[in-house]
Amino acid sequence: MITLKNIGPIENVTLPIPEEGGVVVLRGRNGCGKSTALDAIQTAVTGKGKIPLRDKTSKGEVHAAGVSLTVAKSIRRSGELMVTSLDSQLSVADLVDPGIQDPLRADASRIKALVNLSRAEIFPGDLHGFPDNLTGDLNLADPVAAMAELKKRLDIGAREYEKLAKDAAAKASALLESAGEPGPVPDESALQAALSAAQRQADRLNDQAEQAAAAQARAAAAQAKLATMERVDVAALTVARDHAVSNAEAKRRAAQQLKDAYNAAVEAFKSATAERDQWQTRLESAMQVADMRAQLEAQIAESLICAPSTEALGAAQAALDSAMQALTNAAQTRAAHQARAQGDAHAAEAQRLESESNLLRRKARQTEEILSEIIADLGCPLRCLDGRLVTDTARGPTYYSDLSEGERWKLALDIAVNALGERGLLVVPQSAWEGLDPDNRALIANHAKESGVVVITAECAAGDLGADVFDLAA
Repeated sequence: MITLKNIGPIENVTLPIPEEGGVVVLRGRNGCGKSTALDAIQTAVTGKGKIPLRDKTSKGEVHAAGVSLTVAKSIRRSGELMVTSLDSQLSVADLVDPGIQDPLRADASRIKALVNLSRAEIFPGDLHGFPDNLTGDLNLADPVAAMAELKKRLDIGAREYEKLAKDAAAKASALLESAGEPGPVPDESALQAALSAAQRQADRLNDQAEQAAAAQARAAAAQAKLATMERVDVAALTVARDHAVSNAEAKRRAAQQLKDAYNAAVEAFKSATAERDQWQTRLESAMQVADMRAQLEAQIAESLICAPSTEALGAAQAALDSAMQALTNAAQTRAAHQARAQGDAHAAEAQRLESESNLLRRKARQTEEILSEIIADLGCPLRCLDGRLVTDTARGPTYYSDLSEGERWKLALDIAVNALGERGLLVVPQSAWEGLDPDNRALIANHAKESGVVVITAECAAGDLGADVFDLAA
């Protein structure tokens, strides 16, 4: 039994507590003290909260599950609790409505409460397969925060890989588009050899043409200068000079022999010497002219060098141009193949990065799978999906927060009953019980009885405050 005396509007009420478990319902009109009774029982079980005295009384009492509360100027609690309560492990009302408007933050609060209720722990070995650099500093003492942080890191890594994959794919597309479909790469060494041969032939013919033109120019200049020069008889001048030399020598000998005729001989010698020098000068001048004529005649002879024909020069230039174009085309073909190879490499890198991103995305989902497994151990059909609490309904996967209040309470009460187990006691607000349809009330009562849990709640009814055990057969 649970008894309450002189508490709020309650003078005296007794609640039957079935040993086998079930639902106990307080009934009565508005203002008769149903909510006050529920609060008082919750305070007795948890030791937390305040209990109001009945007007004009000095003492109130609450006796519940082995614990007694004496309510006066202060509350004195005695006895040993003989049942299990959720205490601070889980507020069922907060699970139904945590009072947070943002759905994501509200579900985060619910998930944390459920994981705390499970008392589950995560160990480093449970994270096998996740990147070591992302798990080393996680605080595994708080599974929800650890999994949230790990998921955040994995999502960031996945986005980075997605960006890199996108950049690599763009580079690959640009390179492959620019490369087109190039033909086979020709033998560049053969093309280079052909270019060198054509270049040598063109250079040889061009040098030959330049030499011929220069020779013709020199020949023309030599002809012009030769026409202005006088002709000289070098042989006759040589004979005359030789005769003068002989004569001078004879005169010198005569001078030597004829001391008496010294003065006359000296004069004659001087005259002969002057004549000799004159002829020597004319000879040297004649020899210079002859040498010049020989050079000019040689230059004229050079003009006989045969210049290559215009056709030969044109053919050599055409061969050179063709060889250079072939080499250029080969370079372009090689560049196209290189571009395609680079494009293929970027495309492969894009695929690898995309695979890495997908792997991190899968790993991010696994963080929620870990939390879902923990929550599933509570025996409830809820799981984590993209940070939200989800269950399966006839509508398919449905956010827990999108369920009706009655549906949320049904799931929350099932979770609480499973968590408490045999000899558990759970106080449920009146609004929650009244929000359940008859079928769900019966299901909750049956679940509580099978689990050996006592659920205490209330509903409006005519008459004074009273309590009875919910009848499953009714």
